[in-house]
Amino acid sequence: MKRVSAIILLLLLPAIEVSAINPFKPYKPLREIDYALNWSLGYDSASIAYKPDSFTGRSLLPMGLLATSILYNDNYLDKRIVKIGGISQPALKSADYLQFSPLAIMYGMKAAGLQGRSDWPRMLTADMGSFAIMNLIARPTKHILKRERPDGRAFNSYPSGHTATAFMTAHMLQKEYGETVSPWIGVGGYGIAATTGIFRVIANRHWCSDVLGGAAIGIFSTELAYELTDILFGEQGLKKAIVAPDIDDMPRWKFGLYSDYSMGSDVFTGAGYGNPNAKPACSIGIDASWMPWYIGPTVRAGLTQMKWTGENVVYLEHMGSVADVYTFGAGVDIDIPVIERITVNGQAIAGYSPCANSYSFFADREKNQTVEWSIPAGMHCYGNLGMTVRTSTFSSVSMHAGLDFYDKVWRSFVVGARFNYTF
Repeated sequence: MKRVSAIILLLLLPAIEVSAINPFKPYKPLREIDYALNWSLGYDSASIAYKPDSFTGRSLLPMGLLATSILYNDNYLDKRIVKIGGISQPALKSADYLQFSPLAIMYGMKAAGLQGRSDWPRMLTADMGSFAIMNLIARPTKHILKRERPDGRAFNSYPSGHTATAFMTAHMLQKEYGETVSPWIGVGGYGIAATTGIFRVIANRHWCSDVLGGAAIGIFSTELAYELTDILFGEQGLKKAIVAPDIDDMPRWKFGLYSDYSMGSDVFTGAGYGNPNAKPACSIGIDASWMPWYIGPTVRAGLTQMKWTGENVVYLEHMGSVADVYTFGAGVDIDIPVIERITVNGQAIAGYSPCANSYSFFADREKNQTVEWSIPAGMHCYGNLGMTVRTSTFSSVSMHAGLDFYDKVWRSFVVGARFNYTF
């Protein structure tokens, strides 16, 4: 056990060191920054250093995720493709393990002696509360809504339980170590959680909106559990104050989970490309930006779920590939302050979809008539413009509209949102 703890500690030393000598941005205890007082932890400056934002402010990001997932309601978009297979086994198995990884990292650091926000009793109380709240929300919702899964194998798709668990454990890691030791620990936790959700889409188990709903429930459950734990324990068991950036300084980092909804598309047909009955539906992915000024470089990776718009129902062949388009890109991110906590935001990204795929659907299962649909590899560019609201010290929510252009395949007008971890 000592050897394992030592290895974990050694692996984490680079992240800890970045916090201590970060060349990009100064960090300082929140007791040195003028923040509003907190009711649940009292009125003195030491209390403020442990929790600078109100519970309402910290709940705005998960509420935004939840609202977006409800507005998308994307399961109906694909209802005329009856998916009787299409399970991606590697993604399916990976998500089973990834959902608990942030929790294992947090306990590993704690066992190795790395001090976080709370002592063991306080942390375990908050963790058990998070699990209880998450299950009390997610499980009944699955059975009440009875949304059919994309693969048609069950009626419990919304919300994604794997994603809820992953974001719940990632937010625990963020509360204990991302806010107190190094924000890069939070980046790792949220990255694992976002990957878990995307893998569930790739595996044909969930719609994009299921993932957004699961992320909302996971983050909110942890926030509520920590709020109740703060009320129960007061300042007992608090060990390490939050270390945070002065949000008025530059530069800063942004790591986001984005999702776009296609409002209208022109599909280009010809020479074996595309199909007038196949269009983009929803996109989901992750992006990262470094902002040395009001403009900075950004990278993103994600996928687009497709929909069938033909008059007749079609069937995906047994164990056939699910029609998802993967994209990787880089470009610029613009963030211009307007008023306090609100900025005008925009992105311009040049990307590439590297996989050329052909899909075969059965138009008539008895007669075995097929519909062929080909998607070539090619340039995939994207741009948007919108507004960003800073919801807490470490988070912001962006709403935008834009254009998604996939060369020789489609041109689509989209609206969407980004949910950012910022520092």
